[in-house]
Amino acid sequence: MVLCFTPDSFPVFDVFHQNRYVIADSNHGFKMLGVGKLVAEEITDGPSALMEPFRLSRFTEGKVHPTSNSRFPWS
Repeated sequence: MVLCFTPDSFPVFDVFHQNRYVIADSNHGFKMLGVGKLVAEEITDGPSALMEPFRLSRFTEGKVHPTSNSRFPWS
């Protein structure tokens, strides 16, 4: 497992180069269980709208996730 700490504390799911797909958890643990199925579907069927908010490009586009007022960054 790769842990990445992004500026918005959300994971990254994206194509890296032409033949690699990155699933970089942001320390969410059990909340990542359903991601494998979504990634497999995206790899076989093409881009998924559900995965779009988690692309690496969100940082260059300024579309980061909002800061939560909760003590838990994923809520």
